[in-house]
Amino acid sequence: MQSRDTIRRWLAVTALVALAQQVGAQTLNDVSVSVQGDDVVLQVSFPSPVRLVQQTPHAATQLVQFQIELLGADEVTLGQRTSDSRRIPATGTIPELTLLLNPGLNRTTRQITLQIDKATQVRSGQGKNPNSIEIVLLGELPKQSGQVLQSATETQAATVASAEVEASAAELMESARTAMSKGNTETAITKLNQLLLLPPNSATQDAQEMIGLAWERSGDFGRAKLEYELYLKLFQAGEGAQRVSQRLASMGVAPTRPASSVEIVSPEAAKQTGVRYNGNIAQYYFGGKTRSQSLVTLDGGIDQSTLSRTTESALVTNVDVGARYSTDESDTRAVLRGTGSLNLAATSNNTSILNAAYVDYRLKGSGLALRVGRQSPINGGLLGLFDGVSLTYPVRQGMRVNLMGGVPANPLVTVPDERLLAGMVEFDSVLENLSGDVYVINQTTQGVTNRRALGAEARYSNERGSLYALLDYDQLFGALNAVSIQASVQGAGQTTYTLLLDSRKAPSLQMTNALISTGAASLSELLQTQSIDDVMASAMATSAQARQILLSASRPISEKWQLTGDIRFSDVGALPAVGNFEATPATGAQHGLSLQLTGSNLYSRRDINNFNLSLLSTPSFRGVQLAYNNLTGFGDNRFTLEPSIRLYAQRDNVGASMLRITPGLRGSYNISKRTSLMGELLLEHSTNQGPTNYDTSTSAFFYFGIRYELF
Repeated sequence: MQSRDTIRRWLAVTALVALAQQVGAQTLNDVSVSVQGDDVVLQVSFPSPVRLVQQTPHAATQLVQFQIELLGADEVTLGQRTSDSRRIPATGTIPELTLLLNPGLNRTTRQITLQIDKATQVRSGQGKNPNSIEIVLLGELPKQSGQVLQSATETQAATVASAEVEASAAELMESARTAMSKGNTETAITKLNQLLLLPPNSATQDAQEMIGLAWERSGDFGRAKLEYELYLKLFQAGEGAQRVSQRLASMGVAPTRPASSVEIVSPEAAKQTGVRYNGNIAQYYFGGKTRSQSLVTLDGGIDQSTLSRTTESALVTNVDVGARYSTDESDTRAVLRGTGSLNLAATSNNTSILNAAYVDYRLKGSGLALRVGRQSPINGGLLGLFDGVSLTYPVRQGMRVNLMGGVPANPLVTVPDERLLAGMVEFDSVLENLSGDVYVINQTTQGVTNRRALGAEARYSNERGSLYALLDYDQLFGALNAVSIQASVQGAGQTTYTLLLDSRKAPSLQMTNALISTGAASLSELLQTQSIDDVMASAMATSAQARQILLSASRPISEKWQLTGDIRFSDVGALPAVGNFEATPATGAQHGLSLQLTGSNLYSRRDINNFNLSLLSTPSFRGVQLAYNNLTGFGDNRFTLEPSIRLYAQRDNVGASMLRITPGLRGSYNISKRTSLMGELLLEHSTNQGPTNYDTSTSAFFYFGIRYELF
């Protein structure tokens, strides 16, 4: 019976491949889950770099919301309109989790809602690479043991600390616990060090364990190892010793003392072998008016896009399935993700795209990996989606070589016989807390060079923050394709500061961009009538320069309220019309200011309320937006409602004004653990008034659908 179930599930995955041939882009790329000590860590990845704007709330809860901003995303990703989800069933110490991703206030923002089956404290930050964020479900802190410390040599008799020492220790321990619960590991480490300098007392044992945990949560595993090993030298028995040994094992560290004195259980070793499945399929009906599209959109703090006059009627299918086969020696994954549209309106075309369709094989312990199929680049770089093969080969400890080759998938301009080759060398530890990579990319079409680029990335992180930098230089054009710096710093009082400096070509520099304006079918055809310099000049003229600068700060101002503010600058050159993408004039210098006040658990245990004020100034107009959106979960999050309203007013330099009111309602209902209903209704009422005209319009956009968890 078990073998029949296995065959049936594999057939289900295979059958969905055919369905996915009709299926477009999703924002959520992948979610990996690991156990680190008592903590559960989620690495959530996306197709493009992202910025974590804020998390709400920070207290223990079953409903957590994260706001992210997409940086440098393509139009396919920006055009996502439906929700995306990942369900993680409960296994061992991992609770049942559901991640829901929905569009945000504007096209470059997304809201991630994490549903947990029990109240848990969560902290978050930028992920291991610029395309990911990290979500940590904190385990319980070491419980007060009430034991009295014995000497390290265990040759002296137990002594009871004085009342003054005990009082100081209790106060420092309480301060450390409070700091740990708020994710402020720096303060916790300071308090715990002060406690451990006191004479031996009833809190010393717990403090020694907790300081190791604090260093581990801050990302300094070397210091965590030293503190954990000191704990095992001082306290060789009991539940605390077992916990510490498990944490060392999860970090890949064997304790220095004899293993026979305590049982060591590694989370990796505890994983079950065999075949496991995951995934869902969803189908939606879209109606009403469509949204306008452009080749690039930089967030100015206000969503300037609006509903178009084109009527939409489409059936959209999302597919996300996977299978994993694990043995003691290897791990094999099959992944399939995509979205497709069957347009019912005569004026629209069917669209389809696969985001991922690959098999990934990895040898455990060696780092050797092979991936075949449609995939994103292994790590970083401006490579894009491709159909082909990638190989990861570990050269030595902390150094890997990645080789990738194949055919670009979903290019802006379709050309014959396109090929790509890329090589990347990754370094995990250039210096302490510093990692990065260097890469080279070469793309050709019919033997003609289309793109040849050199690039480098650097990543630095510690308990205080992170820094990511990217440089991509196109050797063929002799010009910078992209330069980006993103920094995040944790300040006092849980204040997070973010800086973004980004300048890039949009779309990316490629010789085939010249086909947009000339109408030629291929570079070979174009080069028969034009010189290489003329073709290169046409390609350069088609790519606009897009620049943005952002400075943001987010801070909890009370247990239930959080304030986020940012100032930003952006400037995008003129963009041509390409296919469904509309031509847009140069924006000129745009300046934006945004303030967001977020309240959580104001009237229930599962409500999040966002109040937003945004100001935008451009050379041709000024705009202001007031917005409110709410998320409330009912019945253990079985039913959620998200009402929203936006009021936008604009006045340009010639005296014309516009007022737009956009109320909306989004909701979901879990019929069962596997089946969910969801939908959204968006109304838009606009009033335009100028020196010689006055008109009003009302439009509506809606969708409704069903999602089913297959396994």
